[in-house]
Amino acid sequence: MMKIILQKNDAIPLYIQLAKIIRDDILNGTYKEGDLIPSEAQMAQKYKITRTTIRRAIADLVNEGLLSQVHGKGTYVCFKEVSYNVWNFGGFTDYIMSRAETPHSVVLRKDIITIDKKKYLALDRVRGVKQGEKIIFLTIDYSQIPLDLFPGLEQYDFSVNSLYNLMRTEYRVFPKRAELSMNAMLGDTVMKETFKLKKDIPLLLASGQIYDRENREIEVLRVVYGPNMQFKVVANMEV
Repeated sequence: MMKIILQKNDAIPLYIQLAKIIRDDILNGTYKEGDLIPSEAQMAQKYKITRTTIRRAIADLVNEGLLSQVHGKGTYVCFKEVSYNVWNFGGFTDYIMSRAETPHSVVLRKDIITIDKKKYLALDRVRGVKQGEKIIFLTIDYSQIPLDLFPGLEQYDFSVNSLYNLMRTEYRVFPKRAELSMNAMLGDTVMKETFKLKKDIPLLLASGQIYDRENREIEVLRVVYGPNMQFKVVANMEV
């Protein structure tokens, strides 16, 4: 393993360099949720720096929500990365369960609406993941689903049922393709409260349509991603 050395003659302050090292170790899985990171004494010996420098680095990471300090016990990782490949859009519940985690949904709205004489289920949900006793909300989904394809869909409780799983198992309709555009937006009051935003910051909005294997439009969708949702972009750079 390559030994990491802080650059003491660099223009970047040592505490920022150290914070980056710890942050990278959290995001790449070296330190996982609930892990105790090395003590100040251990880091001081390893990096040959003062405890004041270490405390500044840790304070920054605590403010970012990556670390939590417990008096008399130490400093723990309190952030579990939730990454999403934007080129592999899929059902939220399927994605979270594939990580062996527990999805959590809150229904904000479930109404039958009419658009151009056609009935749709308007379904708005806050989506998140349970991590121990804590729930981290990641997205707000706004869906319109045609009821001619899914009669009786409104009877289901979407705080416990997966929309796409119901489509597959109860209606034998299989979501296959998403056509989405991505835009930045500022959150409204509901979004700020859901994501616990203390100030206006840009959020990512994905909007478009979902199609099934028969190329039928089965959902008109808008998804607002909160700041706790991290994305991984995969692209082939070869010509």
